[in-house]
Amino acid sequence: MLLIRKIWLDMKEILRLARQIIDTELEPLNLSGAEGDLLFLLLTGSNNLQQEQLAEQLDKGKAAVSRTVASLESKGYVIRVRNNSDKRAFNVTLTEKAFSVGEEIKEIYDELYVQVREGIADEEFIQVESLLKRVAENLKSQGER
Repeated sequence: MLLIRKIWLDMKEILRLARQIIDTELEPLNLSGAEGDLLFLLLTGSNNLQQEQLAEQLDKGKAAVSRTVASLESKGYVIRVRNNSDKRAFNVTLTEKAFSVGEEIKEIYDELYVQVREGIADEEFIQVESLLKRVAENLKSQGER
């Protein structure tokens, strides 16, 4: 059990350090880490997601995503458009301002990923990914009981 606890704490530390790096790198753009995460998701995936989909993909609460979208909207990075098929829902779409800094945002995240991989062979990352996937499956099966 001590090993599992150590791994758990290490994963939390990795996420904390990555968040600090992202926050620092996004600061010159007047963006928070949460705002950067949302913009990065839209820039590298679908540029027209409902707020509920954003919450699910970012693993954040709906209220937190709503606040982040509102902040990005006030800064001119996104607009909310009422969904045609569900009038209660809004789709979040990037603006030209977001596209103008899009490459810089993607570069910030890509540089973090390169830093994470430094000195670690592909095979080791594949093993870690496989192990973490199995751990996630164990936890998912526990939740389904």
